[in-house]
Amino acid sequence: HDVTRPARSAPIVAAMSDPSVTLHLVTAVNAHLLDRVAPNVFDHDVRPELLREFLANPMNHLVVAVDEGTVIGMASAISYVHPDKPLQLFVNEVGVAAAHRRRGIGKRLMAAVLDHGRRLGCTEAWVGTEAENEAALALYRSTSPSLEERVVIFTYELGAEEQAG
Repeated sequence: HDVTRPARSAPIVAAMSDPSVTLHLVTAVNAHLLDRVAPNVFDHDVRPELLREFLANPMNHLVVAVDEGTVIGMASAISYVHPDKPLQLFVNEVGVAAAHRRRGIGKRLMAAVLDHGRRLGCTEAWVGTEAENEAALALYRSTSPSLEERVVIFTYELGAEEQAG
């Protein structure tokens, strides 16, 4: 039994301001939850081959919010070990469908992914966002971080996806 991927599809958090919304840690067992995803939860459509690859790596983690059979929010994260640091969690992305925003779903997703990191034994978690992304800043500040820093991020287009297609 893999501790990072429990073989269950029961919600990990059932109670929210809207009891019809449940949160689930996505595993191979319940990956079918991503068959129905509301617009703007992810940046692009979920691709089955990429979902399989994502789930095959036990260092990848995805928590989704589901309402009436449709994924309306998600938080993705990566746990990693560095040569000079114990296991840490990088929260890669949090997304909530526009029609479901401002209902606490993003905050509950963050809490769930951070709790998952604690269960994995992560000693620290971090997340970044653009300085002008007021909604993300408000969300992350509402989750009681221990530190807020201003950083500069550089993005490199490596062209690998263009070559693969």
